[in-house]
Amino acid sequence: MNPTTHFAFADFARVIENLENTFRNETDRYLLLTGQTGVGKTMLCRQLHTTLDRCRYRVLYFSHARHLSATGLIRVLAGCLRLPTRRSHSETLQTLVHSLREQPHQLLIWFDEAHELADETLLEARSLAESDLADNCPVRILLIGMPVLRDRLQSIAALWRRIVVREELTGLTFDELTPFIEHHFGAEKVQLICQEGMRILFERARGIPGLVVPMFRKILADSEPNTPINPLTLDDILQRWELA
Repeated sequence: MNPTTHFAFADFARVIENLENTFRNETDRYLLLTGQTGVGKTMLCRQLHTTLDRCRYRVLYFSHARHLSATGLIRVLAGCLRLPTRRSHSETLQTLVHSLREQPHQLLIWFDEAHELADETLLEARSLAESDLADNCPVRILLIGMPVLRDRLQSIAALWRRIVVREELTGLTFDELTPFIEHHFGAEKVQLICQEGMRILFERARGIPGLVVPMFRKILADSEPNTPINPLTLDDILQRWELA
């Protein structure tokens, strides 16, 4: 049992490998990562960040993209590159674009909660990613969000058709549920639940790791210690937990 380390389920490993390969080939300006809350998108970004060559890439991560306006984006980027803001937004943008061309690093801008970004901010990010006529790609954009982000982007046709890399993080399979719980809680706790109980837990959590952990913790808390848990009791515990 080692709850402090991440359990790399198959879908997680697939997506992170695909994104790593995409960053290495340096041809795609836009990347998309979607998935339900709790499926592991933020953890995946953390691990992805550790694998990137810091001599080649600089990552700028926005964790609350919904608060970011187009003007705010340019000001933040200018600040990160230690550039003075000009009298007008367009002047600051031009200064930023010129500086990006001269940077030794490729700038990777990652927007979390991107489904809540304003259209103007998305389009401003696009203007940065496509700012170099020489096609040197000084900026690359990773959009991270809920599945509804795909619908939002599809409504912006000029941007959507440019996003070739589109990854969906779906979560655990049923076969991965038992080793996942064992990883977090230990083998003894796993044995308290039969296959039918595991099936109920999986269906309630929809395979989302961020739901499995608190649900299993609640099951243990509301059950007799070290006693096999009846599937009907387990289902009742989870139903009450969801309604609380």
